[in-house]
Amino acid sequence: MKVLRLYPPPGREVSAIYEDLELPPSRHAARPYVILNMVSSVDRRIATEGKAGGIGSKTDRRTMRTLRSKADAVMIGAGTLRAERLSLGLDASDGVSQPLAIIVSASGDVPLEEHLIVQEGQQVLILLSDAAPKEVVERLGKLALVMRAPAGPTGAIDLAEALLVLRAERGVESIVVEGGPGLNHALISRNLVDELFLTVAPELLGGTAAQTLTLLGGPEILASDRPALELLSIYLAESELFLRYAFTSSPQGVE
Repeated sequence: MKVLRLYPPPGREVSAIYEDLELPPSRHAARPYVILNMVSSVDRRIATEGKAGGIGSKTDRRTMRTLRSKADAVMIGAGTLRAERLSLGLDASDGVSQPLAIIVSASGDVPLEEHLIVQEGQQVLILLSDAAPKEVVERLGKLALVMRAPAGPTGAIDLAEALLVLRAERGVESIVVEGGPGLNHALISRNLVDELFLTVAPELLGGTAAQTLTLLGGPEILASDRPALELLSIYLAESELFLRYAFTSSPQGVE
């Protein structure tokens, strides 16, 4: 299959998407470099029947593994894991060490044994609210590493503080975040994302508003608080587009 890099010019044929990608060091020395990788249909849906696995081609899945191979950790929200059985690792044939798998959960409702496929040599870490009951911590501690994080007034985990601890105590310098919408919104609204990698699949899925999960799940971000995005590259594989954006400015009042 032909893969074309359309932007930046000049356009040319390449052997693989993001084949030469090197993530830069974090602009914020105390936290990891964070990239968000998602796939959506043309009409903006990121899941069918609550699952993301039905959107995107084999090329998109290869690209996902490429991005994972460039990072120290892969992070998802617990809701994404509850929705489907999945892996956050790499194939043995990829020839690189496995990224740390991080599951973010305020409640501890994390179906590790049922839904997470753990690759050989891969560690799993549950990022858990410090408001979670002791018995939840003990149960999860038998299955994975557990890292407690402070919770805000709404009960949501303080992700800014959690990222600092991941860098300082776990040596995590780069993270790929793969959703879901709530986690995406929480990170972007706090100016905690450095780049967005978005695959646009050539599909129209339709559905009601209640069925339509989009990239961000949360309150509308006001115009004054929206981060600016700079387009870095566009790839085309058959009719599937692969877009890479950098976040170039902070929402007002956020550092």
